[in-house]
Amino acid sequence: MNLDDIRTHISRLDRELLTLLAKRKTLSLDVARAKLENPRPIRDQEREQALLVELVNQGRQLGLDAHYVTRIYHTIIEDSVLAQQALLQDLLNPQDKAPAISVAFLGLKGSYSNLAARKYLSRFQAGIVEHNCETFQQIIDTVESGQAQYGVLPIENTSSGSINDVFDLMQHTSLSIVGELTQPIEHCLLVAVDTDVSRLKTLYTHPQVYQQCSQYLKTLPGVKVEFCAASSNAMELVASLRRPDVGAMGSADGGELHGLKPLVQGLANQKQNMTRFIVVARKPIEVAEQIPARTSFIMSTGQQSGALVEALLVLRSHGITMSKLESRPIIGNPWEEMFYVDVAANVNSPEMQSALKELGRITRFIKVLGCYPSAEVAPTRIPARALNQPHPRRDEKAQPRYSRDYKQSGTRLQVGRFYLGGDDALLMARLAQWPGEQQLQEYARRLKEAGGQVLAAPCFDNGDLALGVERLQQLRNIAARFDLAAMTRVRQPEELNRAAESIDLLHIAAEEARHSDLLTAAGRSTRPVLLEQPGDADGWLAAAEAILGEGNQQVALLDGQGLGVSQLLDLQQHTHLPLVSLLAGDAVLLPALGHALRAAGVQGFCLELDGREEGDALAPLQQLAERLYQD
Repeated sequence: MNLDDIRTHISRLDRELLTLLAKRKTLSLDVARAKLENPRPIRDQEREQALLVELVNQGRQLGLDAHYVTRIYHTIIEDSVLAQQALLQDLLNPQDKAPAISVAFLGLKGSYSNLAARKYLSRFQAGIVEHNCETFQQIIDTVESGQAQYGVLPIENTSSGSINDVFDLMQHTSLSIVGELTQPIEHCLLVAVDTDVSRLKTLYTHPQVYQQCSQYLKTLPGVKVEFCAASSNAMELVASLRRPDVGAMGSADGGELHGLKPLVQGLANQKQNMTRFIVVARKPIEVAEQIPARTSFIMSTGQQSGALVEALLVLRSHGITMSKLESRPIIGNPWEEMFYVDVAANVNSPEMQSALKELGRITRFIKVLGCYPSAEVAPTRIPARALNQPHPRRDEKAQPRYSRDYKQSGTRLQVGRFYLGGDDALLMARLAQWPGEQQLQEYARRLKEAGGQVLAAPCFDNGDLALGVERLQQLRNIAARFDLAAMTRVRQPEELNRAAESIDLLHIAAEEARHSDLLTAAGRSTRPVLLEQPGDADGWLAAAEAILGEGNQQVALLDGQGLGVSQLLDLQQHTHLPLVSLLAGDAVLLPALGHALRAAGVQGFCLELDGREEGDALAPLQQLAERLYQD
């Protein structure tokens, strides 16, 4: 076939794919109706897991990568879950057949709130009447007065944190939270005419955007920043001025609505920048029992010692998982606080009703803000087991945090979406030198196919911090593309702080494990740390204790010196921290060695690669995976 024939054939296949996806979605809605008659949860994780394993194996026979198949079906499953939830909610909360639905949001068309409102209301398949508001209070007033059916409010951001003004307003409004959604926030520098960054004199932006892009703005010392009520106001102003020396900060989609084009993209300090929005209405909704629900409430516990702890223990005693706790001052009552709480529970469940009654007896004030379907659809995890089928004692009184005296059960760390500790071993590949973007991508592809979960590369090995940050993003993007977690070595506090913004696992090598300032920075980070043995076991555990003592309880130990089985068993008796073994030496012997170490309690393996290996350098890791999971 010539090129035109090939393209015609591809277009025909695309139409067939869309037809099949539509049929699949129709069947998934039939499943929801069946579950309504015979109440069962929307999600069946065991069936989803079995389905994905079968599809991955079928895909391999057709020449498709495992990560390619899983990414496609994660999206399909997420859409199916959300569609089934929407159907059940519509049946339980029938909407008036109005030709349009009205919504209030912050800013003008193109604002992040406007884009979130359109996304949320798209499921109603009705026209949208938009109410532009200049303040959060105006959004509340517009919905309370009946001018709008819904209000959309941003409540927290992964980069700048909680939006306190909204929390304060929720204390006093009569509105109920009826929904939530999470919106990716991708800040751009937008202009109306062809220009260059060097010509800019003024940037118009919202204070939250300014805060989330502060690191980039430091590179523009001569540019004046003017604040606007919303990003959309900034875009509208720049569009009307049409000058080469002014720009706005906002989303590319929003800018397009105003005729602006992005000059610089990816400006946020934290590249995975997300904002969670809540949707409010005058009346609460009922959430079907088959749907994962979230309940939000506020409470005031009083000032007596242990009052908050006592309230939180009520949730634990009823098996209710808390996902957010935010404190805000009570206006007019100095030194008193109101707590905003999110829990993963349906407000009408017996457990939640019982917990609310008990909380009502021990709190000074409690108010349910709303119960609504959870917007989080976590990807179904395929266990490695399925994918790969064919120290001396310390003084007991001291109870160091790394010891079994302090914590008897083994620690389980979350590394990206994977876990270190537990039934499955975590498999890593660590590159001794930066290979370049294309070769790094090839290593990631082979690691995924070998059954590995963590890709490590030395982003800061040349001492150039700016280049290191650029490499961090390359590593993060490539790892995410192949559904892997990312790790890099850090040698200084500044490197650690920058890596912690985007990397899943921080590696402190033996040479740096004695640097107290680096250990302190690691202890104040919220990222898991892989601490390599600096020499003797005492120094190793002392370094781990230094990190734990600063607050970070996510520490794993990397044995880079090849401890024997008896030494590892002894170490396991003295510490609850997970152990990772560095695999180096004869590639033929590595799978057998790793199998023996796993039996001795090692929970992770890191294969060292220097880039000079012949053949498939990751073959030992794949052979190890096969040996571990055939038992």
